[in-house]
Amino acid sequence: MGNLREHEVHSAAIAQLGFIPGEIHYAALGSGVPYGFLRDNRRIPASRLHTTIVDAYDAAGRQNGNNNVIFLSPDCHVQTVGLTFNKNLTHLVGMYPEAFQNQRSRIDHSATIASFLVVTGYGNLFKNLYFMYGSANATDLNCLTDTGGRNTYMNCHFLVEHTTPVDQAAFDLVRLGSNELYFKNCFFGNDTVAWTNGNMIEFQATTDPPRAIFENCIFLMNADNAQVTFLKAITGMGRCLIMFKNCQFINMGTTLTLAIDGTGLSNGRMYFDQLCSFWGVTDVVAAAKEAYVLCGAATYTAAATSNLLGSAVDHTA
Repeated sequence: MGNLREHEVHSAAIAQLGFIPGEIHYAALGSGVPYGFLRDNRRIPASRLHTTIVDAYDAAGRQNGNNNVIFLSPDCHVQTVGLTFNKNLTHLVGMYPEAFQNQRSRIDHSATIASFLVVTGYGNLFKNLYFMYGSANATDLNCLTDTGGRNTYMNCHFLVEHTTPVDQAAFDLVRLGSNELYFKNCFFGNDTVAWTNGNMIEFQATTDPPRAIFENCIFLMNADNAQVTFLKAITGMGRCLIMFKNCQFINMGTTLTLAIDGTGLSNGRMYFDQLCSFWGVTDVVAAAKEAYVLCGAATYTAAATSNLLGSAVDHTA
């Protein structure tokens, strides 16, 4: 297909990136079929074809803020250290159709990693990716931390693979401590690993109040202790709106006491549209924090809001 630039523009269109890319790089296992295809059939030059995510990111990130894109092959890319994305407008996109779970462009690890993916840059897109996190080690405590802001996650699956990490009170599958974050068609958790402690998503204020929108996402767990929560707002989170549109929170294990730990909800608000639901929880949020959790397009009393959010008749703690 023509020259390299034509190939880049064509690839961006096929991937529905929504923007004109700078350079396009590829990360593919050197021993895999995708690597051979890209090298021999597509004739991708060595300067754009890399065998690790780190090498591809280092090359793409030399033009920070240029909308360079890394396409990740449908292989299992095993890491020995955590990934840090500290560049701006440098994107990682899996070479796999849009899906909710177990995408084949997947990232795993073979060593203990306290925080698997740390994003400190802004304006980055992560799409069509499967993050497989957690080993039999109590110090694997976090799959994703985003303190960069204005980042987008689409069709990503964030999974905890082992029970040991989710036995820890300090475990958070995702930590969000920056602003204007967007998650669309993402999947959090699974229905098999017994979840004993910690939280699925913790909202912090590391950089800015965690203003975030979740659209059409699924949050799934198999709790074996009532103390686990889907969402936690920590003290000092700040003034922000966290919005959920058509999001389903499903616990298939021991019924949770609360779906939301609303400790930090004072200036912040959580809004759930009328397509959201909770299943496998006694109460959505404690009665003292009901005023900060909103539901639907109209104005409801605190008790009515809890009922609308819940899957049982009365969800007022």
